[in-house]
Amino acid sequence: MNFEQLQYIKSVLEYESITHASEALHISQSALSQSIASFEKEIDHKLFIRSRSGTVPTENGKKLIPIILEILESESKLRQTASSLSATLRGTLKVATTPSLFMTVVPRALSNFRKDNPQIEVNIIEAENDEIFHLVQKKKIDIGLFSLMDYHKIDSGMEVYSLFLSSSFKAIVPIDSKLAFRESLTLEDIQDSPFILFDREFYNVNIEKFEASQGPLNILFTTKNPSVLFRSVSAGLGISIASDLMLQDDPYIQTKTITAVPIGYPFNDEIQFAGLANKNNEKKRLTETFISYIRNNK
Repeated sequence: MNFEQLQYIKSVLEYESITHASEALHISQSALSQSIASFEKEIDHKLFIRSRSGTVPTENGKKLIPIILEILESESKLRQTASSLSATLRGTLKVATTPSLFMTVVPRALSNFRKDNPQIEVNIIEAENDEIFHLVQKKKIDIGLFSLMDYHKIDSGMEVYSLFLSSSFKAIVPIDSKLAFRESLTLEDIQDSPFILFDREFYNVNIEKFEASQGPLNILFTTKNPSVLFRSVSAGLGISIASDLMLQDDPYIQTKTITAVPIGYPFNDEIQFAGLANKNNEKKRLTETFISYIRNNK
C-alpha cells in the first residue's frame, strides 16, 4: 500500500472512468488497473465495478473510499506542515497560469500556501496555454498551470503533475432566451445569434475550426474579461461559451439571469488541467509543495 495507489483510487472516483483517469494521470490504463487491483488484493475487498454509467464504487468501496480520501487529506497536511517547517523552503517561485485557473483555483491555493509559507515569495503571471508550455521549456518559470493538449510534446526533462481537475464547456444564454429551454446546443443552432467571444487561445482555435467548415458566426464583439462576458450575456446582448470551471460560483448563474446549456462540437470534449515543471531544478521540493496546494484547493 502506498500513497500513489490512493491517489489513483481518488482519480478513478472523480472521473468515474479508468480511461479518463489514466489520461489525467499520464499512465497507461493497464498500469492503473493493475495498481488498483493490487491494492484491492491487499485489503481483500473490491473497490470499483464497471457499470453503464461508468466505473463506480462497490458497496464495500463506498465504505472504504471515504477513509482513503481522509488518508490523502492527512498526507497532504503532513507534507504541507513539514514543508512549512523546513528551512530549505525559501526564495521565489515563478508560476504561470491560464485565466480559468487564475480566476478559480489559484487564488484559494495561493492564499493557503502563503499563510503556511510566509518565507516564500510567489510571482504569478497569467498567460495563454501554449505560451505557458514554452515558458516552462525555456526555464523562464518554475511551474506552469495549464490544460495539457495532445500536441504538447513532453520531453524527458519535463515533469507533468496531474491536478486531478478537468472542465467541460457550456453555452451561456440569457435566462429569458428560447435557447435556455434546450437540453443541448450546437454552434449551428446559434450561428445566426449575436455571439460574444471569450478572446482566449483555446476558444479562438475552436471557433476558427468551426468557421472554416460551417461559415462565420455572428460575432458581436470579443473580450478577455470574464466579468464583461457574463454581464453582457445577462443583459441579453448575446450568447457565449464558457468552461464549467468559470461557471463555478458565478453570481449570474446563482441569480438565474443566465443559464448554461451543454454545447456540441468542437467544445464537447473535457480538458484536463496539469502542472508542468522541469525535472532537474533546485526548486523541485518547493514546486511539488505548491502543486499539492493546487490539488487540495479545487
